[in-house]
This record gives sequence, C-alpha cells and structure tokens, in this order.
Amino acid sequence: MGGRSPEGVLRDIQFESGGRNMRFLIIGCGRVGSTLAKRLSRAGHEVTVVDENSNAFRRVGRDFQGKLVLGTGIDVDVLQRAGADKADGFAAVTQGDNRNIMAALIAQQHFKIPRVVARIYDPERSTMYRDFGIATVCPTTVGARLISGALLEDQFSSLLFDQPDAEIVEQTVGEAAAGRTVRDVTVPEKSQVALVVRAQRSLIPTPDLVLEKGDQLVAIVRSDFVAEYRKLFGAAPVKVG
Repeated sequence: MGGRSPEGVLRDIQFESGGRNMRFLIIGCGRVGSTLAKRLSRAGHEVTVVDENSNAFRRVGRDFQGKLVLGTGIDVDVLQRAGADKADGFAAVTQGDNRNIMAALIAQQHFKIPRVVARIYDPERSTMYRDFGIATVCPTTVGARLISGALLEDQFSSLLFDQPDAEIVEQTVGEAAAGRTVRDVTVPEKSQVALVVRAQRSLIPTPDLVLEKGDQLVAIVRSDFVAEYRKLFGAAPVKVG
C-alpha cells in the first residue's frame, strides 16, 4: 500500500491501539516530522523526536508534551536513549532516503519495533523496501498522481484528495473481526467499505461479504469518525447512536 501524501504518514502510523496509549519514535523534525509529533501527542500518545539539529525542535512548539533527543537516527545508542526498545511505532521522515532506510531497518531488525514507516523519495526503492515489511511513503509518486489528476480532472479524479471532512482509511482484519460482514463495519453516512483485498485479489464488496483474517479493507470514513471506525474491528463492536 505504497505512495502516500505526507498526511498519509499520520494515518499509517496510527494503527489500531486497542484503546491504550502508544509509544512513538520519530526521526526527523522537519515539517512532516513535527506535524506528526504534535498530532500524535495531542491524541494522548507518548512521542519522542530525534533530530541532529537542535534548531529543528522549534517546529514542535513550547507546549509539546513529548521528548526531544539530539542525535542521529542511525545511531543505535541514540535510538536506545530515545526509547526505541519500548516503542510501538517508528517513523523515519528525514530529507535523506539513505538515512530513512537505514534508520527504518535498525528499528525493524535491531529493536523489533512492530510498525515502521519510512519516507522515501525514490519510487523504485520505495517499492523494494516495502517487500522487507517496511511501510513506505513516496512523495514523488504521490505528487505525480495529484498533479496528473489535476490536469485531467475532467476525465478522472485522484483518490488522494484533500478533503478536511473525509479520509480514505485502510484497515487489516484481525481475529476479532474475522467472520463479520462488510455490513457490520459500515455505519450509514459515516463509513463505507469500497474495496477488500484478499490474497492479492481485489474484491468489490457486497454488504454480505464475510471478512477473513488478513483482509485489507479500503473505506471512505468521515474524519470525525475514524477513531470509532477502527474500534469496529476490535473485540466488541461499538454502538453508534
């Protein structure tokens, strides 16, 4: 599930938390890194940001509740000091592809962090590293899609739209949701499943389609309902009034 807009990084790293606060480690305090850090922190999660330039930390603001660590994200000792051994999620969003790749591999292979996301500008490398289980964000691909969509909008529109009140959400079905139907995870006027990917095959779902563990769902969800939508896949379905 490759190319994402920078905002897509935010959605990618906010995977199902089971109702508990998560520990996130972000490498790079540029525009994306600082925005990501502030958003996750406001959501109540523990956030640590690592950057080589102390001036970069100004972007998160004085009211930032997280931890700031000065150093490079490809140094194991720095990552250890930043709490990588206890992190639930990791995002490498510096300006350098090589640095992001190296940091992501260290996070995945040395610290065994469950969820690792890296921003990579080179589309070919982005695809390659997804094969290693690292979620990648490729601004180059995303930008090309958005611009081509704008140029040809009389023919089609890109799915990567910038709407403040709706989002495209991807969700992997776990054991708790397996056996439910698409109807069970659809809330009128708030969420609609548009695609189910099963064993690399795309299915246009009917309301009665039974979900299987490992299915990947693509849905259109109201922005103010995203958190509740993800809870629909937990052990106990959420009642929506």
